[in-house]
Amino acid sequence: MPLDPVAPAAAVGGGGPSVRPRNVTMREVAERLGVSIKTVSNVLNERPNVGPATRERVQQAIRELNYRPQVGAQQMRTGTTGLITLAIPSLAGTYFSELAQAFADEAQRRRRSIMLHSTAAGREEEASVLSGFTRVLGDGVVFNPLQIGEDVVAGLDRTIQPTVFIGEHLEETGLPAGSDYVRTDNASAAEDATRHLLDLGRTHVVYLGALDVVEAQQAHSTSRLRLCGFHRAIAEAGLGEGVVQTVPTWTQEGGLGAVQTLMREHPETDGIVCGNDDLARGVLLGLRGLGIDVPGQVSVIGHDNILESPFTTPPLTTIDPDKQALAATVLDLLIERIGGYDGPPRVVEAPYRLVVRGSAG
Repeated sequence: MPLDPVAPAAAVGGGGPSVRPRNVTMREVAERLGVSIKTVSNVLNERPNVGPATRERVQQAIRELNYRPQVGAQQMRTGTTGLITLAIPSLAGTYFSELAQAFADEAQRRRRSIMLHSTAAGREEEASVLSGFTRVLGDGVVFNPLQIGEDVVAGLDRTIQPTVFIGEHLEETGLPAGSDYVRTDNASAAEDATRHLLDLGRTHVVYLGALDVVEAQQAHSTSRLRLCGFHRAIAEAGLGEGVVQTVPTWTQEGGLGAVQTLMREHPETDGIVCGNDDLARGVLLGLRGLGIDVPGQVSVIGHDNILESPFTTPPLTTIDPDKQALAATVLDLLIERIGGYDGPPRVVEAPYRLVVRGSAG
């Protein structure tokens, strides 16, 4: 019979049954110090009505006894769990994995925990988020819808739990009660990226990243919004609509294949605005394979400022949507909702900036 992985060392090889360590209770912490359970609770919940000396004694006892509050007990005591569900399309993409880490970091600063929920299974899985899953998970939800229609969200009278939507797939009006929306102006960001290449003197600038899939046809999809910003900058410069190169996916592989096609069909290209940094990494690799100098012959710019962007060859110029600021804003709004705020839906715009590096300096 395999050993119980959490059995105490004294039980191993002792001939008796293994015993799981018993969880220390809040009462035991209080009795050790000769204070009330309410005092320990006040320290755990960071309430101000505890003196500094008492607070330090309680915190020391918690550390020594290795006390860990139980979620169920906390929920009965305070009505909350300290858990927030982050529902995002996938963890496979670089941007979403970094975004999840940003939320985890910001939640920890607020003494909360993030519970990840992938909606990669599709529309039905996203719909389950809006209907509260099969059961309520955590105190509130951060939700990045990708495949459900805007009409589905607009048709809700109220979200099941306090909810903050993120992403670009919603109208700013018609949000359901109990929710807020934090977005980045992707169209303006792509316009700034395109204008940067034009200001460098590039005259044959291409947008590489149009998706030929159903999701991309939504008016407020990321792909469509960034393409719209590209068209605006090109038109403003008097260059017509500009060349658009489609891709099968927003991945490094997608960028590699697309740039090979692009340079074969449009060898005059001297600037490329990529839908995201993963595409741009593939573009840089493809151009290098074709013997095309970056940025001497072709300038390249991405979007998302992922961790690998400064380490490409050459380092990638990109739009930084400030994932940490986005997460902080979202959690501030959501925690207000969890705390009882029930005002009308709020729409907040998160910041972005252009980060200039070697690929388009």
